[in-house]
Amino acid sequence: MLSYFALITLVKLSGLLIPFIWFLWISNRRWRSWGIIAIVALFIVSYINTYFNLPDLAYPSLIDGWLMWLIMGFVVVVVLRRFVFNPDAVKERSVNEDNFFSRLMRNFGITIGWLGRLVGAAVLAIVILMVLSGTASVITSMNPKPAVSSIKTDLNNSTDGAPMPVIKNSAETPVVNAPQTVSTDMNNSLNSFKNSNVYDLNHMRVQMYNGKMVYVAPVEFSGGFWRYIHYQKVPGYFMTNATDKNADPKFVAKPMRYTPSAYFNRDADRRINAYSMGYTMVGDTSQLEVDNNGTPYYVRTLAKPISYFNRNYDFKHYKVAVLNTVSGKVHVYSPNKVPKFVDVAATPELVQKEVSMFGRYRHGFWNATSFGGHNDVMKPTQAGTEGGKTLTPYAYKGRIYYFTGMTSVNSHQSSILGYAFVDARTNTLHYYREHGNVMTPERAISYAQQDINPQNYKGTLPLLYRINGHPTWVVSMLDRDNNSFMKFVYLLADGNNQSGTYAVGDDAQSTLEIFQQRVGAKTGTTVEPKVTGKTISGTVERVVKPDDKQILFILKGDSHVYRMDTSAKSFEPIFQFIQPGDKVSFKATATDKNQLATASVGLDTYQNQSIKTQK
Repeated sequence: MLSYFALITLVKLSGLLIPFIWFLWISNRRWRSWGIIAIVALFIVSYINTYFNLPDLAYPSLIDGWLMWLIMGFVVVVVLRRFVFNPDAVKERSVNEDNFFSRLMRNFGITIGWLGRLVGAAVLAIVILMVLSGTASVITSMNPKPAVSSIKTDLNNSTDGAPMPVIKNSAETPVVNAPQTVSTDMNNSLNSFKNSNVYDLNHMRVQMYNGKMVYVAPVEFSGGFWRYIHYQKVPGYFMTNATDKNADPKFVAKPMRYTPSAYFNRDADRRINAYSMGYTMVGDTSQLEVDNNGTPYYVRTLAKPISYFNRNYDFKHYKVAVLNTVSGKVHVYSPNKVPKFVDVAATPELVQKEVSMFGRYRHGFWNATSFGGHNDVMKPTQAGTEGGKTLTPYAYKGRIYYFTGMTSVNSHQSSILGYAFVDARTNTLHYYREHGNVMTPERAISYAQQDINPQNYKGTLPLLYRINGHPTWVVSMLDRDNNSFMKFVYLLADGNNQSGTYAVGDDAQSTLEIFQQRVGAKTGTTVEPKVTGKTISGTVERVVKPDDKQILFILKGDSHVYRMDTSAKSFEPIFQFIQPGDKVSFKATATDKNQLATASVGLDTYQNQSIKTQK
């Protein structure tokens, strides 16, 4: 890998080649020796700086460096040629010399000598670099069209077909574990392995693992250089289910030698940087993903600018670097050749930039200014968990999507104009226009915190689901002190928090039932659960009737709590006489193993003849 950085350093210093050849041509043997020594010393210093600081290796940055060394090299050679190799020419030119610049300065009483001219040349060189940089900055800002055109987009005039998860019954659970909660739980589980006091958790990534959405967080060195020298590797990583609020972080013992917190050639970012010539490493650091066998890899997106002057990203021609944490081998893939286990090929930071540019500049730069018509100018909402609080990860049909609502740039408006779903693997932006009255996720969080304000919980992870055809915000409420999950809040997206359009509960199933009843009562529709789970048979152990609307019971040898809705059309009067000892058989679905879980009973499958008076 050291040879890669030597090559990178040579590329960065290549601007000195022409001035150095000129220097060798005009200098004597002694000065040639000193010049070679100076170049070698400069190479060593630049090599060390490149190796440790990992500079941006995108072509515009490399060209800037090349121009800087070229100009500086010429200035140095000119100084040496004038003052060292030809000292007799140091005398000041005559004031009668026919030089426009000299005559102009003499009009102000200023006499310019050779030293002044050299200083002026150096200043002029700096001005040229500043002009080039400023020109590139202006073009980058005012010509976003090439970058926007490079975004793979799928535009839809309605939300039909959007990868928006549908919750049809209590068996389907929304994502509940917010990153803050997962991070707290994982840090509380750091004692799962030996010498845990010398490690830490710095970042995590969402991905699919064996068909389930999970969070993966690597263990990293926390004590700096000397801890790394002593231990040389980290013991493994944590994994947590994203949809089970009772899930405990699982530590996976997979020792890793190549990580972002390692040093020298084992630094994951340094190894990837060595393969990123011409590209920018997007994001703060590489992110961990695991394959189906649990083998950990570090993944990083490499973005390419449009051109030297237009430094916006080319969102189509990017690369994905994958590092094996055990062997240290790095492979760089094109987007269509990324290994199947990589769920997030486009890092959230890259997706955030393209979503923002798509919303603002889809119809050009001038349209988005105060001089333009602001046709379809939008901005992403700011209630997400990744990409600068812009994006929230979704799992849909085995794929990870980054979701954000698009709203008006007018701060007085708080409604959704559409939704952006970006496939994290293919980086395809699917936009769906919303024609209904749907509140923004920020507004949903505000309402959710308002509804349970006495507990002073904080809302996070607002996700949009379809429940009985209605767009519904599901907000997870966390304890402000320790980030523990406390409540679910379901809000009808167009309900404006009116009575009957939201529900608060401790678990997804019971909250869904309350929400369906309230929305059904408000809209005049009755929603009954359609239970398609397995058939359950057993003997009733206990029966509780907390109110007139429901009957709860448990079976012998079964920890689940089963619920009958007395207001359902299919409820028969004989069901209310259920008592301990009765033999029952019915269909129900219970996804939560916790003893307080509730499984709704499908009354249409309830076998009446099984209810008998206990003898």
